[in-house]
Amino acid sequence: MQNFLVIQLARFGDIIQSKRLILSLIAQGNVTLLIDSSLLPIAKIIYPTINIIGLPIIKANIAELFSESKKIFEYLKNQNFDEVYPLNHSPLCQSICTLFSPEILRGYTRHKGYNRQSLWVKLAFRWLSNRRKTPLNLVDFWGLLTSKPLSAHKINPIAKGKGHGLGIVLSGQNARRSFTAEQYAKIITIIYQRLQQQNKLIDNTLYLLGTIKEEKFAKELLVYLPQHLKPFIKNTAGKTNFFDLQEILNQLELLISPDTGTCHFAAHLGTPVEGFYFSSANMFETGPYGEGHKIWQAQLLCSPCKEFEKCTKIINNETACSQAFQHPHFFYHLLNNTLEKENLQKKSLENILPYFSSFSINENNFAFSQTWNSPLVNIYDKQRQNEKNLLETYCTSYIEQHIIQHTNLNNTLINEIDWILPQQKP
Repeated sequence: MQNFLVIQLARFGDIIQSKRLILSLIAQGNVTLLIDSSLLPIAKIIYPTINIIGLPIIKANIAELFSESKKIFEYLKNQNFDEVYPLNHSPLCQSICTLFSPEILRGYTRHKGYNRQSLWVKLAFRWLSNRRKTPLNLVDFWGLLTSKPLSAHKINPIAKGKGHGLGIVLSGQNARRSFTAEQYAKIITIIYQRLQQQNKLIDNTLYLLGTIKEEKFAKELLVYLPQHLKPFIKNTAGKTNFFDLQEILNQLELLISPDTGTCHFAAHLGTPVEGFYFSSANMFETGPYGEGHKIWQAQLLCSPCKEFEKCTKIINNETACSQAFQHPHFFYHLLNNTLEKENLQKKSLENILPYFSSFSINENNFAFSQTWNSPLVNIYDKQRQNEKNLLETYCTSYIEQHIIQHTNLNNTLINEIDWILPQQKP
């Protein structure tokens, strides 16, 4: 039985988005997961059967961390791992890579003082040069680092509402990914009305979900929410741990959220997510994983953008993508759920499209990756699918250890030298 190490030193959501890779490795052998110690509770919920080790990353600088974690590094070095998967391009992750032979590293690596990228990572950077047609999301990118990935459609359950309330994630990590309190209050009210009209709610509770950082925003949101909703609101901001959050998410009819770790947690549990993705969040990269989710994606000429860069499309003190979510036709479709092509064309949306998650399963009951479909397909959707098809052909050639000829090689995605075999895809 093989022995694997996964190094995932990023955030809450990234722990969950590593799921396809980790489950694929569990099917092949023993897995150890190295993470920030503050995320041990959520990691143990998601992966209860594997060995999980925490490092005190947040509380220490690198020198202190290495001093405090010397025993951990000695332990890892002596485990004789068959493969090591460093999933982050951080100095700490690169430093930990030096504990292992470069031959067993799969992902972001470091060798002889230089940062290295395996072939699969180089391909990812190449296709990310044009994020509008990104062919793979983060879950599938990490999942396909192994040559024996589980089928994409088997990772998370099909999302189905359970009827017990509406979950509201208060805000994303960056203000550019979130509504103002006034905007959000209107959207919450409309969605709640829609669920009631559809008789979806067994329990009428509205759960405000967030950390202690969102307490102020929760109070501001309560000012704008209508009086008839307030008796049903349960403000849990800063009052829940991961186990409490799991209990709430597991019973909801629907979770509404920007791009957050909580929406990935809901997808893991099979709870439907209705997401609102501004231009700096791209659902094709980091949307909730699984079948049964819906995303309203802002799509402007300037999107997708980088969330930490200053927005250049400010109109009346608001970003252009924020204004896209204030169009009257958006509120109409949000309430009436009229998302067929004909209805969307009659009451057209500006700079925003609804998308639905699904999988394309082949004759061998294998799904290469998640797909997002919209009633109104644009040019980038077609380009994205073409490049995804090319990537699937490319990955299949490595699994089967022979070259499949492709008549339409796109050098922005795959160069001819990338097809030289044998070489390891990771």
